[in-house]
Amino acid sequence: EIDAPKNLRVGSRTPASLELAWDNSEAEAHSYRVVYSTLAGEHYHEVLVPRDTGPTTRATLADLVPGTEYGIGISAVMESQQSVPATMNARTELDSPRDLLVTASTETSISLAWTKATGPIDHYRVTFTPASGMASEVTVPRDESQLTLSELEPGTEYTISIIAERGRQQSLEATVDAFTGVRPITQLHFSQLTSSSVNVTWSDPSPPADHLVLTYSPRDEEEAQRVTLDGTRRHTSLTGLQPSTEYLVSLVAVHGTISSEPVVGSITTGIDAPKDLRVGNVTQESMMVYWSTPISAFDHYKISYRAAEGRTDSTAITSDATEYALRHLQPATKYEIAVKSVRGREESEVASITVHTAMDAPLGVTATNVTPTEALLQWNPPLSEVESYVLILTRHAVAGETILVDGVNQEYQLTNLLPSTTYTVSMYATNGPLTSQTISTNFTTLLDPPTNLTASEVTRRSALLSWVPPMGEIENYVMTYRSTDGSRKELIVDAEDTWIRLEGLSETTEYTVRLQAAQNAMRSGFISTTFTTGGRVFANPQDCAQHLMNGDTLSGVYAISINGDLSQRVQVYCDMTTDGGGWIVFQRRQNGLTDFFRKWADYRVGFGNLEDEFWLGLDNIHKITSQGRYELRIDMRDGQEAVYAYYDKFSIGDSRSLYKLRIGDYNGTSGDSLTYHQGRPFSTKDRDNDVAVTNCAMSYKGAWWYKNCHRTNLNGKYGESRHSQGINWYHWKGHEFSIPFVEMKMRPYNHRNISGRKRRSLQL
Repeated sequence: EIDAPKNLRVGSRTPASLELAWDNSEAEAHSYRVVYSTLAGEHYHEVLVPRDTGPTTRATLADLVPGTEYGIGISAVMESQQSVPATMNARTELDSPRDLLVTASTETSISLAWTKATGPIDHYRVTFTPASGMASEVTVPRDESQLTLSELEPGTEYTISIIAERGRQQSLEATVDAFTGVRPITQLHFSQLTSSSVNVTWSDPSPPADHLVLTYSPRDEEEAQRVTLDGTRRHTSLTGLQPSTEYLVSLVAVHGTISSEPVVGSITTGIDAPKDLRVGNVTQESMMVYWSTPISAFDHYKISYRAAEGRTDSTAITSDATEYALRHLQPATKYEIAVKSVRGREESEVASITVHTAMDAPLGVTATNVTPTEALLQWNPPLSEVESYVLILTRHAVAGETILVDGVNQEYQLTNLLPSTTYTVSMYATNGPLTSQTISTNFTTLLDPPTNLTASEVTRRSALLSWVPPMGEIENYVMTYRSTDGSRKELIVDAEDTWIRLEGLSETTEYTVRLQAAQNAMRSGFISTTFTTGGRVFANPQDCAQHLMNGDTLSGVYAISINGDLSQRVQVYCDMTTDGGGWIVFQRRQNGLTDFFRKWADYRVGFGNLEDEFWLGLDNIHKITSQGRYELRIDMRDGQEAVYAYYDKFSIGDSRSLYKLRIGDYNGTSGDSLTYHQGRPFSTKDRDNDVAVTNCAMSYKGAWWYKNCHRTNLNGKYGESRHSQGINWYHWKGHEFSIPFVEMKMRPYNHRNISGRKRRSLQL
């Protein structure tokens, strides 16, 4: 069972509230249920009050009826359990009558009025005491709110009070002073006099006035200002007066249609202060103070100034001055400046202003450690305390970027700048509302270098150098490459280029390449890379395949040595790109500028231009194919249409066998038109070695391994469409179409496998 709270008591009470307190239950109750109502059972309420920490809990009951007794019960509550209530009765205070006023008075009476008290009361008790001290009382019914006291002593001041009562209970009292008979206002009192205003006060008139009329004007002016005031007013302020001027002030009390005699007083306003006080030309240690001349006549000015923490300095200034220079001030310091005008011993009010001197600026801002994209700003701090620095970074035709730097710093790292760009940095210091003068510096970022310089496609005699261009605008590049033996070369490379092939290098040599960008007289930093040219796998290559394995990857004219013998050097054209490269081209037709209708002697030794149309020569073809097993490829094109024929063996005999043709198995896209000529000797117009009745070479305007006569005539007449007389490949275009482009080429049969193994070993 939960024990009830104990020692219920009222702490304080008002007409509308009761403050209760009680000792907490010994049980751990979490709250208390407070139930209360009037003894008549009206206005029932209940409220749950949390338990206070400590031994006592308090609660205030509000919005109660004044002067009313309440029954109160308080139970301890713990979860679903509730104690027996502790009970008590308590009464609210009576409400007081308010706004007690004297509404009228005569020689022997005073009339009163008030606002009724709320809540139940029995009656009002009015007490009135004359200056002689003998108090009298009268009871007024509770429904009344007016009373006239009669048979009073004439010309006597009374103190009157009123309370509400109910049984023995009394409310707080309201009081008022009143006077029987006529008591006029006898004197005006002036206070707080300035150059433009004054406060006026007066005593209560009796009987009370309906309203008051106050007039005032300068002594030498007839037109007066008139102000009507409520009869209960006892003071007012006059403003907007002229400085250093005597004013006449009068006050009249009005009772109905009767006006009292005016009460008159006079005052003279003070001299006015200087006007429009302001400052200009504020520096770190000085400022100009400006003002406008006051209206009143005066002898001189007095100016004083002091720092927030420091002594006050003052000086007199002639009456014709309207400005004064303050010097030898401290930077970034708040000064209070006051100026007043003086006439004899009289001083005007103070015109004042608070001003900060300027901050001294940071000094010597410079940009150091300038790179293409960064710069370090450094400066010397001002003497004043600095909250922050404001940096404004600008470049041509671009809005400035504002940077805030903590005031303890003396440097700032600029990043993400543009290369080869001129920047202006302006900066000033701040501390609260203060800012220093601005200082600035200019700097130009360096030209950024190209990046990612890379050497690729390195051969015995060449290398491809590539790079990523810089961000900045440049004029050109300067490339320097140096070998380990000390030889050095310099190249100027166009700004638009991002690669260059170095030719004519030495074999098996390490090269260091340095590259920098240039713009006018400015040069960027260097980037560099190192590579080593390859050595020869074959000292004296005997065909184009060996040149390719030596690292010669460009198609063109090369020298080969038959069987590696330097005395048997032959100039050949190497195709280093088609189907893995390494091909010796021994015949090319492409424009008809070279005559192929030639005699035996020409076909033996060869003719034409290796870079254009040519025949390499039967003797050279025999010698080359005698070095080992070779394969043959024939490429043919007509505009965008291209085909090829491939034979896995190819050789021709010597001159004694009349250069007899030997080919292997066919593969390709052109159809096999050459196997028809297998085993045939070579024929020209002057050496007929075919099996036909006619001279095939003479009849078909060419030279070939004719049989009876041909399925292919690749040395026929260029552009000739008559039957069998042009450059024919029967299984592609027939005998009545001359093929515009033909290349015949050979390489060692096993070249693809050998070069594939070489590439794999390089990758490993």
